[in-house]
Amino acid sequence: MTFNRLMTGAAMAVAAICFGAALAAADRDSSREFLEVTGFDVAITALQQGAMNGPGIAGSDPDAFGSEWVRLAREVFEPEAMIDETLDMMEAIMPQDLVDHGIAFYGRPLGQKLVAAENAAQTADPDVQYAEGELIVTRLADENPARLNEYRLMADAIGGVDSSVRAVIELQVRYLTSAMAAGASDIQYSADELRAILEQQEPQLRDAIQSSGVLASAYVYREFTDEEVVAYREALEEPEMMQVYEILNGIQYEIMGDRYGKLAARLSDLAPQQDI
Repeated sequence: MTFNRLMTGAAMAVAAICFGAALAAADRDSSREFLEVTGFDVAITALQQGAMNGPGIAGSDPDAFGSEWVRLAREVFEPEAMIDETLDMMEAIMPQDLVDHGIAFYGRPLGQKLVAAENAAQTADPDVQYAEGELIVTRLADENPARLNEYRLMADAIGGVDSSVRAVIELQVRYLTSAMAAGASDIQYSADELRAILEQQEPQLRDAIQSSGVLASAYVYREFTDEEVVAYREALEEPEMMQVYEILNGIQYEIMGDRYGKLAARLSDLAPQQDI
């Protein structure tokens, strides 16, 4: 699954109140089944590898901290701990009927085919994905532009570019403010000042997210028929599935924000090697 929408801790609390007032929350066993059937467990554990690849979230050189960064990222983004946190949040805010809806779709043959393709993409070389995706997009632009539009509609159904932009900015703010508090940065701004600076980069960030999203979809779903892609888009546009993604995107970004904040707070362990 592709998750790209930020829900802050406060927003998640509101969601818990709204959903919990009328609907029973999912239990742990069904939540764990949901993770396995949908592939969300792979999306969560893959956060570790992304973090180990380098502090790109702050725009730093991936080699700036060397092996020490890898060691710290591996420890902070420990997979089982992230899965447990995911389950805790699902139990708190995800209604059982949404868990059942997700399992019902992703448990079907098409759903399992989608999960297999998406899980495989989590471990594929990003450079290879980008290059192949770019070739596929170029071909589709000439031969099948409607398919590219389906990918854009899929992205809109699970959060949209604007939400992704806000999510990335908030993650950067949390990371950088934690780094400053740890004394690992020679810049000193308030969270509001950082947010204002980062928001100046919104146009470029929006273009990059939109472009990379289409390229990624073109690569991941390259073996799917047009009919399968349309069926997936229609499933993503169902109100229940949109709620599923809203919650799961929020969970993923809450975990990322928390972990990158903790990692940044421990950058002083790596000092005085580099300032960011």
